[in-house]
Amino acid sequence: MKIIVNSLDLNDAVSKVSKALSTKDVAPVLECIKITAENDKLTLYATDKDLAIERTIDANVIVGGAFLVPGRIFGDYIRNIAENGSDISLELVDDNRLLVSSANSECNIGILDVDDYPETESVSNEHYFAIQESNLKEIINNVIFAVAVDDSRPMLKGVYFEAREYTLTAVATDGYRFALSKKVLEERVDEISATIPARSLSELSKLLTDSDNILKVFIENNYLLICMQNTKLLTRLLAGQYIKYDNIVPRDFLSTLYVNKETFERALNTASIMSRSERNNLVVLDIEEYNMNISSTSQYGTAKENITISLSGKDVRCAYNSKYINDCLKVITAETIKMEFAQHNSCVITIKDSDEVLYFILPVKQIA
Repeated sequence: MKIIVNSLDLNDAVSKVSKALSTKDVAPVLECIKITAENDKLTLYATDKDLAIERTIDANVIVGGAFLVPGRIFGDYIRNIAENGSDISLELVDDNRLLVSSANSECNIGILDVDDYPETESVSNEHYFAIQESNLKEIINNVIFAVAVDDSRPMLKGVYFEAREYTLTAVATDGYRFALSKKVLEERVDEISATIPARSLSELSKLLTDSDNILKVFIENNYLLICMQNTKLLTRLLAGQYIKYDNIVPRDFLSTLYVNKETFERALNTASIMSRSERNNLVVLDIEEYNMNISSTSQYGTAKENITISLSGKDVRCAYNSKYINDCLKVITAETIKMEFAQHNSCVITIKDSDEVLYFILPVKQIA
């Protein structure tokens, strides 16, 4: 086997598929990247049996074949020798060694038998939803920050997706906050639902672009498959029933305010500086008809910010984890946001005149 490939293309492909390499103490083959060369294409594939990523690039395939190469070592070496427009040669020598060479570098790496690699899971093309690539990327980023990070409720470590009619809804919660986002689908579907691990979605988001390409997301037999340009991602879904979220968000509110998003975000970041070293990042909101006072206190001192708002209903005095609010503001691109306060000061944040995103945040504590 012998291949000549552009160093930057190879480095990009290796870095992408390496995200699926196992980080646990597992069989040596799962620490490897499978490389297949045929028809002037080089296909790289890595999996930890929960997540798999495949990337195909152009190459000059002089002699085709397939092999397994230790992913971390191979990736580190390629990253260090990759140069603008330079070529890298990959050649099998002595049946169990890979010779990697460029104009100024050369090394040989031990390889494994490709027959020992696990078979790829198959997903049919019967059950899918179709969505614009940029919309899929955006809906992931709109909610993924709200997933749980501990293992006490495994289903909450994923994002629940529900495709129905022409709408895709994504939901995430860690028990203290709740995030929901909606995007339009390109084709009508009856109903498809799945809970996708946050890790897989995070890697998918990095692979997606802001293009208007239409992607099909296939879901079957506890797996999800998505095919992008020259790249495929396959992930195992989380097994079990996601929580019933329909009644989580309150419907009756005591107070409603509108505020400029950038002004609020800047003031919140400034006022919360004092509490960032504290466990709950506590900020206090004092809200009256036309003003919101934001403050935080710690052993280092007190910080306060005052901004103009428009409030209808009762005055509000409440305390929240500033990170929970700030995570929402980071992904909202609208000029004006709407904040609604229910009994016990739970807060719902939406975009003015839009149902594309909704964030529900519980207060840290009651304030008299």
